[in-house]
Amino acid sequence: MAARNSKELFEAIIFFGNKVVAKEMRYSEFEAVLDGVVGITELANREIYAAYVKITPSLKVHSLVTFQIEFNERGFADEDWNIPLRHLAENAGPGPDLGAGPIRLACRSQCSVSWYQRELWEPNQRDIDHFCLLQEAVTRNKLGLITDDELNTIPILSAPTPAPAQLNEPEIEVPLMCDPVDTSDWQSSQQLTAQSGSEKLRAQAGEFQAKVDLLIQRQKQTIQAMEEKYRVEIEQVKRAMRNEAQSYRHHGQDLEQQANHNKVLLEKMQARNTRLERDLIQAQEQAESHKDQFNSLKEEHLELLHNQRVADDDKTRLSIELKERLTLQALEMEEQNDELAKYRRANSALTDQIEGYQRQVVVHSDSTSSELAELRALIDQKQAEASDLKARWVSQSVDYERLSKQYDQASHALAESTQSLKSLTSASFKTQELRKTLEFQAQDLEQRLGESQRENEQLKRDRIEAEDNAVANVEVYEKMEKLELVFVAYHPGAGHISLPARQLEDYLDKPLSFAAQKCSVTLEHYKSWLVHYDGSECEQCGVPVKRIDTPSDYQIGVNNRCTKHRLDSGNVTQFRRSS
Repeated sequence: MAARNSKELFEAIIFFGNKVVAKEMRYSEFEAVLDGVVGITELANREIYAAYVKITPSLKVHSLVTFQIEFNERGFADEDWNIPLRHLAENAGPGPDLGAGPIRLACRSQCSVSWYQRELWEPNQRDIDHFCLLQEAVTRNKLGLITDDELNTIPILSAPTPAPAQLNEPEIEVPLMCDPVDTSDWQSSQQLTAQSGSEKLRAQAGEFQAKVDLLIQRQKQTIQAMEEKYRVEIEQVKRAMRNEAQSYRHHGQDLEQQANHNKVLLEKMQARNTRLERDLIQAQEQAESHKDQFNSLKEEHLELLHNQRVADDDKTRLSIELKERLTLQALEMEEQNDELAKYRRANSALTDQIEGYQRQVVVHSDSTSSELAELRALIDQKQAEASDLKARWVSQSVDYERLSKQYDQASHALAESTQSLKSLTSASFKTQELRKTLEFQAQDLEQRLGESQRENEQLKRDRIEAEDNAVANVEVYEKMEKLELVFVAYHPGAGHISLPARQLEDYLDKPLSFAAQKCSVTLEHYKSWLVHYDGSECEQCGVPVKRIDTPSDYQIGVNNRCTKHRLDSGNVTQFRRSS
């Protein structure tokens, strides 16, 4: 570090070891370490407590920023490390007095930028006095900083007044006699020697001054070139960092929108999955109930078929028996009719014969009494036979009527059995139709069950994909957190809220909770104030009321109501005091 103006400050980096100062370097050297130009082999594979120090020309600590930095196995600094040390030092709070008044201190407990707190560390004054070690290291001045005393002791290169030169006086033989000596030659030679020495010293001083001026000019040019080079590189790095931060900010916004979209889709898919699971359970229950109904109807159908077959067999057998009986009765009736016809013919023949005998009796009234008695006996016999035939005819008529009734009853029973057979056949057809309907319903339920299972599998795949997206979002959040990106959200009453990347996911889930926490009120209180802020009117009658712009000054039941419907806070306070 070259010499600077007394009003300027020196920048240095000090690394702490175990109760000692491990290493010191200038800030320009530390920037080369951060750029990956050089490494620090003695700090390889270590996470070091370090301090950024601004030092006055009088070797006093002006500003201090304590930070942590990690080095890899080759001694190079972490590429993701990026802490604005100068900004933190300029905006640091007050610290202890190290000899030149209170210093500016930025540490973990006192940091102007909250999201850098975890990258800082807290200096100790009890076990290891880091401030004392720091002040001792600055006082030792191993870095070779040019102090005010050294600036005052640097001679000004001008035409100096030459000191009287010590001339090699020639050996003069001093005479031992007291003769007078002529000293004019010696004085003139001494003057010439002094004059030539003075001119020689002036020439050497001018040459030395020219060399010093040339060296200073070259150093200034070198310093200006290096400052210009580093300024350009720093501007390029800052521009690249700004572009990268802008790209990450846009990427973060895209990820936020995608996260919101994925969240909405996930909620929809979860609701749809819940609905489909509920429909699936209902469909399974319906399928089970339809299956039970199908089994019961199938059993009833089989039982009806069995009963129908048994009834058909019984009725067929009964019908056959009735037909056989009717056939036999018909044959018997035909035989009886034939016999009755024979009896009628015989009766008519006997009647004709009796009438003929009566006519013969009338004609042959003069015949003998013996023949008349025989004829009367024959007539009585024939009349008895006719009475017997008549009685048999009456009995046959009764049997015929009885058989006719039985035939009618059998015909009626046969018709009823035929009708029941038809009804059973119709019931069988209906049972078959119901069976087919149940089969169709079962197939439909199986198809719906398959579709529900496929939709459930699709939802599971979507859920897995959403979880993968959530994992990817978490990785992106971690990357943004490493880059120290900060998002800003605006809420009424709370203003602008700065959100580190690690809080972005929680903010997206509950944004109003963050706003309520920022306003130091509860979530319900903040929601009630939002309603009042959007429309300042009485919640009872709709009359406009005065709007309260600060959530902490808002009172529920007082500021959101008119004077007519407002709760009397004084009475409430008085009641609380009295109770």
